[in-house]
Amino acid sequence: MVPDIAKKGHSFDGAFAYYLHDKGSDTTERVGWTETRNLMTDAPQVAKRIMIATALQSDELKAQAGIKATGRTSNAHVYAYSLAWHPDEADGLTKDEMLKAVDQSLKELKADHLQAVIVCHTDQKHPHVHVVLNRVDQNDGRMHPFKNDRLQLSKWANDYERERGHIVTPAREE
Repeated sequence: MVPDIAKKGHSFDGAFAYYLHDKGSDTTERVGWTETRNLMTDAPQVAKRIMIATALQSDELKAQAGIKATGRTSNAHVYAYSLAWHPDEADGLTKDEMLKAVDQSLKELKADHLQAVIVCHTDQKHPHVHVVLNRVDQNDGRMHPFKNDRLQLSKWANDYERERGHIVTPAREE
């Protein structure tokens, strides 16, 4: 398992254009399937609009939750990461197993309450999913900080491999 975190961004449009389409094309052949978390839809384009609306309404959400709109502001609402399995694992890997790994990784990041869209790509030999998150909490408008996220995901991935009984990244294990 190799987790990879993308740079935080400000454009859901850009993120969804990349993850839901083929590179440099308007086709969607590399998308195997999509899922959502904490959204009232499974349609990725509708989910994108909901995520944009949530991010734009962060001040109103804070006010409704009784939270003062203080501190630094940021428009880096988009957080994305991928989980990639070794090509040797492709044959036995199911959608359910991939989603279980995503849910575990979200919990590890303490981000399982955030709006998320999961996109499975089939354009590589290694099975992989991308997780696009809205850093703005839809309940109170606060921005999730994602502190030590690389270390958290690396530790989780190592535990995940150990749990499955097959260490494919021995350097990380050391």
